[in-house]
Amino acid sequence: MKKRIMRAGALLLAALLTVGMAAEPAAPCVAASKGIQLKIGKKKVGKKTYSLKKGKKAVIKVTGVKTGGNVRATFKSQNTKTATVSAKGVVKAKKKGTAKITVKVKDGSKLLASSWVNIRVKGKTVDAEEPDDAEDGYKEPESTINIKEINVPDGESQVYAKVYEPKETGVYPAIIMSHGYNGANSDFTSECTYFAKNGYVACALDFCGGSARSKSSGKTTDTTIFTEKSNLVAVFKYIQNLENVDRTKVYLHGGSQGGLVAAMAAEEVADEVKGLLLYFPAFNIPDNWRDNFKDVTKIPETYNFWGLTLGRNFFVAMRDYYPLEEIGKKYKKNVLIQYGMKDNIVPYSYMTKAKDTYEHCKLITYANDGHGFTPGTGVKAREAILQFMQNEEEFMQQP
Repeated sequence: MKKRIMRAGALLLAALLTVGMAAEPAAPCVAASKGIQLKIGKKKVGKKTYSLKKGKKAVIKVTGVKTGGNVRATFKSQNTKTATVSAKGVVKAKKKGTAKITVKVKDGSKLLASSWVNIRVKGKTVDAEEPDDAEDGYKEPESTINIKEINVPDGESQVYAKVYEPKETGVYPAIIMSHGYNGANSDFTSECTYFAKNGYVACALDFCGGSARSKSSGKTTDTTIFTEKSNLVAVFKYIQNLENVDRTKVYLHGGSQGGLVAAMAAEEVADEVKGLLLYFPAFNIPDNWRDNFKDVTKIPETYNFWGLTLGRNFFVAMRDYYPLEEIGKKYKKNVLIQYGMKDNIVPYSYMTKAKDTYEHCKLITYANDGHGFTPGTGVKAREAILQFMQNEEEFMQQP
């Protein structure tokens, strides 16, 4: 019975420590939904088959439905070996064959309309009745940002991170993003791109030993929330000293376990952090593990937890750590917490206690989201972060 309880607790905590988007509800794809029309270049997609030469590109445009705000079009290839499609509808022909591209228009998670087109990839020639206009409407967009990889020393460890920055020469504020348990820097690709396009140097790191996908050094059996805090502080110092970064305007961001770690790091570099931005921070992690391992002598040397083999010290190191008694002791600046009210992993009580603990804290809640935001809420969340960073005082005073 005790083992079953432990296993159930571990399964519950597996979700606790992740940061990710909630799954969108499935919806049928109809061949010609009312109100949506696909165009490739200047041509309407009528017969539902479009030919491309291998290596060519085309852009799918959606007309008949107004997009913007939470209303957006999504594109998906059913055969990526034959043809891929980007988030902006740019199709690239890769290999001879046929790939079905589905197009959906949604308002948040609500399906408004959908359609599809078959992309037939041919060799060096195409049929006479199907002329190649693969480049119709397509122009390779000129990127406004640079993306580079870095490795930051932290003692004997090397912390891998990606930096997204505006191409134009200048000095910019910066934001550093911390992933959750078994996450990676790539979890924040969209956010980093968004902030870089809006004039910020954005950095997302891999914690050492913090993920099966981590490109940083270190073993998963050596990681703890305190080694992750050390990794984050090292990256903070590195970013702060870049020539194109305003060292007085560097923000920390984190989600779930990464939110807990960001809050811990903010206490260590309190005078230097400009602001703290958190998604459903898992301040309850130490409490949960104390409950799961009530007897410290029963903690095993290694423990396989949701795809990672953790060392005993992961659990022992946090045994006497109580986040809500430590946060806000040194860090006295502004904090923004965003939380889904259907989060059954991190209790809402931890958010209200954190809000009361920090001197200057704003808590934004989303009624229909859980532990991980839906795409529509994800857009709202990063827009709120941008507004916070652009004008903190005004944002904090808004109802």
